[in-house]
Amino acid sequence: MESSMKGRAKRRHLGPSECDELVQSNAGNQSLTQPFNVNLSNRDPNRRLQPRTPTKRSRQASGGVDQQRGITEFFSVTGVISTSPQKGTKTPVKEEKEEQEEPVGHLIPEEDKMEDFMEGITEDMFDEDFEVGTTLVKKEELVEKEEHEEDLVEALPDAHYGLLGVQGGQEVPQGHVQDLPQEILRDMFAYLPADDLYRNISLVCHRWRAVVIDPQFLPWKKLYCRYRKREKEALKEVKSILHDNKIIKKEDLCLLNMVRYMSQFKHSKRVNVKDVLECVKGHRLYAHAEGCIKDRLPDMADDEGPNPWSTMALILILADGVKDVLDLVALLRKSGCLLTAGGISEYLWAMATLLLAMRDNDINISNRWHYNIFYALHLMENVPSPPSLHDNRQHTTHEQQQILNHDIQNHHVVKIMAFAGTGKTTTLVKYAQQRPHMRFLYLAFNKSVAMQAQRLFPHNVECSTIHSMAFRAVGQRYRNLRKLSNNLQPFDVAWILPEGLGGFVNAKVVTQTLHNYWASIDQRVGPQHVPSEYKNTRGKTQYPSEQQRMNFADIALNLWDQMVELQTKKERVYNMTHDGYLKLWQLTRPDLDRYDAIFIDEAQDCTPVIMDIMLSQSCGKILVGDPHQQIYTFRGAVNALHAVPHTHIYYLTQSFRFGSEIAYVGATILDCCKKVKQILVGGNQDGSVRGEDTQTLQCLNLGQRMPEGRVAILSRCNVTVFSEAVRLTDINPSCKIYIVGGVENFGLEKIMDIWVLMQPEDKRKKESLVIKDFFIRGFCRDKMGGFMGLKGYATASEDRELEGKLAMVEKFNKRIPELVKRIYDRAQKSLLYADFILGTVHKSKGLEFDTVVVTDDFMKVPCARHNLQRVGGFNAANVPGDEWNLLYVAITRAKRTLYITKTISNILTFPGEYFLRSELTSTLLSKDPCLVCSTEDCQNHIIADSILSMCRLPVRYMDSADMGGALCLTCVEQRVGPTAFLLSPPERVRCMTYTNESIELPINVGMLLYLL
Repeated sequence: MESSMKGRAKRRHLGPSECDELVQSNAGNQSLTQPFNVNLSNRDPNRRLQPRTPTKRSRQASGGVDQQRGITEFFSVTGVISTSPQKGTKTPVKEEKEEQEEPVGHLIPEEDKMEDFMEGITEDMFDEDFEVGTTLVKKEELVEKEEHEEDLVEALPDAHYGLLGVQGGQEVPQGHVQDLPQEILRDMFAYLPADDLYRNISLVCHRWRAVVIDPQFLPWKKLYCRYRKREKEALKEVKSILHDNKIIKKEDLCLLNMVRYMSQFKHSKRVNVKDVLECVKGHRLYAHAEGCIKDRLPDMADDEGPNPWSTMALILILADGVKDVLDLVALLRKSGCLLTAGGISEYLWAMATLLLAMRDNDINISNRWHYNIFYALHLMENVPSPPSLHDNRQHTTHEQQQILNHDIQNHHVVKIMAFAGTGKTTTLVKYAQQRPHMRFLYLAFNKSVAMQAQRLFPHNVECSTIHSMAFRAVGQRYRNLRKLSNNLQPFDVAWILPEGLGGFVNAKVVTQTLHNYWASIDQRVGPQHVPSEYKNTRGKTQYPSEQQRMNFADIALNLWDQMVELQTKKERVYNMTHDGYLKLWQLTRPDLDRYDAIFIDEAQDCTPVIMDIMLSQSCGKILVGDPHQQIYTFRGAVNALHAVPHTHIYYLTQSFRFGSEIAYVGATILDCCKKVKQILVGGNQDGSVRGEDTQTLQCLNLGQRMPEGRVAILSRCNVTVFSEAVRLTDINPSCKIYIVGGVENFGLEKIMDIWVLMQPEDKRKKESLVIKDFFIRGFCRDKMGGFMGLKGYATASEDRELEGKLAMVEKFNKRIPELVKRIYDRAQKSLLYADFILGTVHKSKGLEFDTVVVTDDFMKVPCARHNLQRVGGFNAANVPGDEWNLLYVAITRAKRTLYITKTISNILTFPGEYFLRSELTSTLLSKDPCLVCSTEDCQNHIIADSILSMCRLPVRYMDSADMGGALCLTCVEQRVGPTAFLLSPPERVRCMTYTNESIELPINVGMLLYLL
C-alpha cells in the first residue's frame, strides 16, 4: 500500500493484494460492478476510497474566516494536481513534497488556546502505526464532527486513475470509450439484449459493429433472435441442426439426441470442464440428471462423472420452474467456472433455441422448458440495476427506457403494446416529466381513471376522458334542454317504428344500426351500419336483404335527425345520448393543436370514431394498451393497436405485478389460444397457481377473512357474483364483502323490481310492493305480458345484462328480498374493510389483488389435451377472442396467489404442462414398494428399472382437487410423448398396458355428446 500523510488525513493507494481481497468481498465487488449505487455516507468504512478529484478541506474552525485564512496562508499551495488527461499531457504531475510542519499556536487567538495534555509525549514512544497529533479541546458543537472525520481516508490523487494505458505512440494514457480493448467491449455487450446489439450497438461505429457481427461473438444469442424474427437463414440453420442430429418428431429418442448434441457445446478454451461439473453438482436436480445420463446415455459419462453440458441440459429440462434455472445460474456465477456472464447466457440461449425449434416442429414437449429459460435470461438482461440505500428513485427497465428515449414528432404515431402490470402509466408519467417544455393530453375512458391520472402526471399534462371533452363542446347544449339520456333502448325505439316493421326484434336492429353509426367515421347513417345478422323471436339467425337494410337505415336516419334537433321532444327515444354527442363532435372536426402530443390510454378499446378524432390532430400520438385486454367489442371497439398504422412500435412485456408462476399461466393463454409471439414475463416474486395455500381455501369455504392480503373472487357474469355473495353470507352471516364498482351500481334495485314484477298482481297490491324502475314498471300492463313479457323482450333484444338479472331472480326466487337486503347490509364502501372482494372481470380491469379466485363461469375446455380426440376435439381458433381476453384479464389481476379452474388447468395441457415433476424411483419405492400409477383405472406399477419417474403435482381448485401422484411410463408417454423415453427405452414403455382414463365432462358438454 502506498500512503502519505497530509495534515490529519490519510492518503493511500491500494496495492494489488488489497484490491484482490476487495474483489472477493461483497463490499468491494459492489464498488466495482455498481459504483454509483455504493453507500457513501459517513458510516461507510470504505468512505473516500472511491477515486475523486482532491479538494481542499473546508472544515470551519472555531475562529471563523480570519483563522481559516491564516492557515491557508501558512500552508501555501505549491502546485495543482490535475486528473484530466488533456492537462496531464501538458504538465506532467510531480509528487508533492511533504512540508515540515511548524507550530501553529501563534495563529490561534488567545481565548481559544487550550492546555495540551499530551505535552512531552513524542512519536518515538509509540508504534509506527500509531498516529499522534495535537489534541485540542474544542467547543461542544465541533466534537462530534471531529470524531467522524478522525479516521477518514482520502484517495491519493492520480491523473491517470481509471484510464486505459498507452497505445500507438501516446505519451499518456487515454480515457475515451473507443480505447476500450475488444475483450472488454465483448464482455460489456454480452449483458445487452440481442435487439439492442442489432438496433443500437452495431450502429455506433465500425469497431462496435465488427464486434457485434463477429460470428464468434454470442452466436447462439444472435441465432435465437434471428430465429424468433423468422429470418430465412436462421430458420434454415436451426432446421439443419435438428435434422443432422435426429432431433425430429418421428425419432422417439429426439430428446436424448438433443441432450447428446448439447454435450458438444462450444465453450471458451479457457473453461475447465471439471470445474463446471463440480459447480453443477451443487444443484438439487444433479442426482436426477446424473442418474438419467448413466441409465439412458452411458457414453456421456466417464470415471470423473457425466458430461457437464449434458447434465446442465437435463437439469433445465427437469426444472420445476424458473427458480431451478436461476439456481443453476447462481451456481455458475458464484464459481466463475464459465469465466464470463456471456458464457452462462450463451449456453442458455443455445438450449432456448433448440427447445423453441423443437416445439415449432411439432415435437411433443412442454413449452414450460423454453419459458423457464427465456424468463431467466430476461431477468438477467433486462432488470434495472439495484438502487442504492439512499436512492428512492424508480428505476426503469430496458423496455421502458427505449420508450423514454423516443422524442415524439408531430407526424409520429407510436404504439406501446403493454402487457398486464408492465408499468405503462409509470412510463407515460416519466415520459412527460422528462419533457417539461411540452404540453400533453392524456385521454382515459373512465372518469375515475382520468382523475387518478391527474394526481400522478406532472403539470404539463392535462388528463380527461374523450366524452368529457365532447360534452363541453357539444353535449352541454342537450343537457341544458333536458334532452340527454344515458343510452338508446330497443324498448323505446319499438314505439316509434312504422307500421309493419314493429316489434322488439326490429327495434333491436334499428338501435344497433345507430350504435354502429356512432362508432364509425362515416358522415351519414347508411345500409352499411345495419347488422349483417340478428336473431329473430324464435332465436334463429336471420340475414337482412338489401331492401330490408335500406328500410332499417332509413328508420335509423330519421330517428337520428330528430335526436340531433335542439328542440325538446316529449318522447324519451329522441333524447341525445353520450355516444351521440361524441359522434357530433367528431363531425365538427375538432382541433387540439394546443397540445404537442396526445397519450391515448387503453387504445385497444377505442372505437373508430375516437381514433378518427385523435389521428386527425396535427400533433404526435402515443397509443398505449394491451390488445389482449380488449373485452368491449360489443360496444364497437376495434382494437386500434392492431387496426391503426404506426410509425414506431414498442413492447412492455415484463410485469411488475406477479412472479413466474402466474406469468406462465397468462403467457400460455396468449401463446396457445391467441398465437401471440411476444412472451409475458414477471419479476422475482414468489407465486402460486396450484392451490398450495390450504389456509386460503379454508377461509374461502368458511367465509372467513384472510390473516393478510386481499382475496378477490372474479367472475365472468353478474349472476355468479350474486351467487358468490349469497354463498359467503350464507356460511358466515357476518362476512364483509365489497362489490367492485360499488354495490349501488350492481343493480340490486332492478333485481328487486324484477322480483316484484314476478309476483301475482293481488300480492303486489296487498303487500304494497312497488316497482321503482320506469322501464320494468311498463311491463305491468296486461298487453306487455308481465314477467314473461320482460323475459321475452330480453331474449328478442339480446340484452345480456337484463337476461342475467332475470336469471338471478329465477334462481333464488322467494329468497330475493332477504338476499338483496343482506347484500346491502354486508357490502362495504371500501375494499379496505372487506373480507372478500367480488366482481366481474369487466369491472375489475385495471385492478390488482394479492389473491385471485377465478370462478368457473368462463368458456369451457372439456378435458386435457391427450383426451380431446375422444370428445370430438377442440379448436381454440373457434372461440371468440373476447372470451380468451376475459380469461387473460382475470388471471393477470393476481399478485401472489391464483386459484385456477379445471378449464384453465386443461388449457395448460395444450402446450404440454401437466404439472409433472421428476422423482428418483428409488425414493418413491422406498415409501411404497408396490406403487401403482395414480391415473384412475390404470393398474400399471411404477417399475424399479427406471432411474427416474414422473409425478403429477397436486392441484386444488375451489370446489375440487386433483391430488396428483406417480405416473406409469405409458401414462407419461400419452401426455408428454418423448419425455417418457428419458425414463426408459421405447420398447419397455410400449410393452405396458395403455389406459383410457375416465373423463369428467361439464354437464352441457356431456349432454351434447350423449345426444350425438
